[in-house]
Amino acid sequence: MTRIGNLINKALVDGRVNKSEVEGLIKEAEKNGIVSANEKKELANLLKRHTDKFDAESAAHLASFLGEAAPKIVTPSKPAGPAPKVEVCDDPKVLNKHAGQITYNKIQGGQLFKDGVSFDDVVQGSIANCYFVGAISAVAYSDPKIIEDAITDHGDGTFTVRFYERGPSGRYEEKLVRVDDDFPSYGPGSSPRYAKSRDSKELWVSVLEKAYAALKGDYEAIGNGGYATEVMTALTGRNSSYYSLEYSSADRMFDLIKTGGELNTPMTAGTYGEDDGVDYKGTGVYAWHAYTLMGAVEENGVKYVQLRNPWGSSEPGSDGKNDGIFKMKIEDFMKLYQGINVN
Repeated sequence: MTRIGNLINKALVDGRVNKSEVEGLIKEAEKNGIVSANEKKELANLLKRHTDKFDAESAAHLASFLGEAAPKIVTPSKPAGPAPKVEVCDDPKVLNKHAGQITYNKIQGGQLFKDGVSFDDVVQGSIANCYFVGAISAVAYSDPKIIEDAITDHGDGTFTVRFYERGPSGRYEEKLVRVDDDFPSYGPGSSPRYAKSRDSKELWVSVLEKAYAALKGDYEAIGNGGYATEVMTALTGRNSSYYSLEYSSADRMFDLIKTGGELNTPMTAGTYGEDDGVDYKGTGVYAWHAYTLMGAVEENGVKYVQLRNPWGSSEPGSDGKNDGIFKMKIEDFMKLYQGINVN
């Protein structure tokens, strides 16, 4: 399949084609300076056969590129019905192993966002949910506005977080969870024990984690491993896909990751388990761990993958920053990582 064909299939995964995906398709078609007849045909077929999956602006943009008249897009009216019910949640139970050690406390002087949302705000705490923090960092890296729009600050120490869950119709429906600004910690004045921001006074990371724990039942339910695909989908309302590296070529994975980065697609990567036969000693990479996947670049003929450890530290190499952000040769990535998650 051509690269254009791969991008078209990826764009259609969630049942809609947005403007950024159209721009990515056009950029790929123009990559060599000449748009081939086959590429034009593939793009024209996309627009013709899947008109219903475009909004008016995206359809007009692609039609203009193809030199065609923009198709008429009929936007269906939203069916009348009650607004999603807001579930007001009590503080979810902490991890069983922390019972009696950790209590709920407020962060004095805390505010939801400080200087907006950044993927590098996210720091994993003393809970085994790297899949969760890696995923929210990935969404924040691809589009911070998704995070900002997902959380409503009521100004009274409570927040409503919007998630998406698949409903009876098969469509993703809004699920609203309301939580307060008490977080598990060792006592008054201490920072959150679980997920937090690098700035101890910024709350959005802890708010998201608490709301997700409440949605799933408690911290025990989200603190013993999980799926980054589910977290990314819960935040974006889009389908997520998993790609095993074991059955893929380095070139194919590099192209997929590079394209995902260019299209601002949330992505994570996961390593093998300790008993899977991969030796992580001396690599700076950890077994059973999820990383935010930031894209791929080629420098002087060498292909690299760009990643971030959601601990906010501990990365291969020695760039002197110890911020968890690093790049790795695609060949090493293929050996050390088991698969990638793409939203």
